[in-house]
Amino acid sequence: MINDPETLTGVVLNGAHGIYDVHTDDGILRCTLRGKLKKAFAEAQSAKSVSKVRPRYDKILAKTSRAERMERRDTGESPLPVRLSVGDYVKLRRLDANNGLIEEILPRQSVISRKDASSTSKKAIQQTMLANLDQVVLVFATTQPEPHFGMLDRYLTICESAELRPLICLNKVDLSHDEAVEEEAALYSRLGYTVIWTSTRTGEGIDHLRSLLKEHTSLFTGPSGVGKSSLVNAIEPGMAIRTGLISDATGKGRHTTTGSQLYPLSGGGWLADSAGIRALATWNVLPEEVAHCFVEFRPYLGECLYSNCMHVDEEGCAILQAVDDGVINARRYRSYVRIVIGEER
Repeated sequence: MINDPETLTGVVLNGAHGIYDVHTDDGILRCTLRGKLKKAFAEAQSAKSVSKVRPRYDKILAKTSRAERMERRDTGESPLPVRLSVGDYVKLRRLDANNGLIEEILPRQSVISRKDASSTSKKAIQQTMLANLDQVVLVFATTQPEPHFGMLDRYLTICESAELRPLICLNKVDLSHDEAVEEEAALYSRLGYTVIWTSTRTGEGIDHLRSLLKEHTSLFTGPSGVGKSSLVNAIEPGMAIRTGLISDATGKGRHTTTGSQLYPLSGGGWLADSAGIRALATWNVLPEEVAHCFVEFRPYLGECLYSNCMHVDEEGCAILQAVDDGVINARRYRSYVRIVIGEER
């Protein structure tokens, strides 16, 4: 394929049912997978995409340090993903002016996933929200609907585990909201997270958020009804028009798309807007890893009486003592416990 003028490199913008829109230097092509790639994906899905439900925190017998797990991940070969996802970079062969055939999936630099809503109590299924991103914008409303900070903590856990930069966006700031929202925002700021207050009605915070997206590949995600779509259109005027142009470029109507959709930003960078969700469960974050994903816990890790402490109800737990002393926020600690024991809300 070297020096083949019909071979292009592109990024997947959206896809469903084996059909993908891929952005290339020569425009957007409607693509399908090469046969041998379809087979490889089917084999990978059979082996990896469906797994047993993660072990309970109190049933873990053998533990490996996070550093050892990260070293294995960084030095090991990049496996074929179980399915092609938005944000994946691919090599493809142009078939004609509008269509192409995906020949190869390039290694991912990063990925963010959650447990798919179709998972059962016996089997957990991975849903990749976006590949090759470097930051996540977590959008919550200050009111209508009331912010669910337990869900925000779950999102932050996923971001910390994937080593992705989270930005906390509190939208609808023009509406009257409870003072507790201000207190929670101050807590996250003290923990070192970037908190942005926005309103599409008044324009507050839009320029700031736009500047933080420049030259990054970002995922917009959050609960349903928080105003993500309006926020995206305020940040990038004409985004809805551009969505239509993607369809026009292929000369075909849009196919049904699930998950995220990726768009180029006029100021540089890429933005993926995902569908709103009502419940969120982490994927591939083992119970013993959750404590490291809570940044305020880190100074106390390794200080407990028992080396395998899960920080739930154990004697001599340094984190429990910090909660009792008021150093660690009690609500955040309750979020930690719910994640560890496997609750999904």
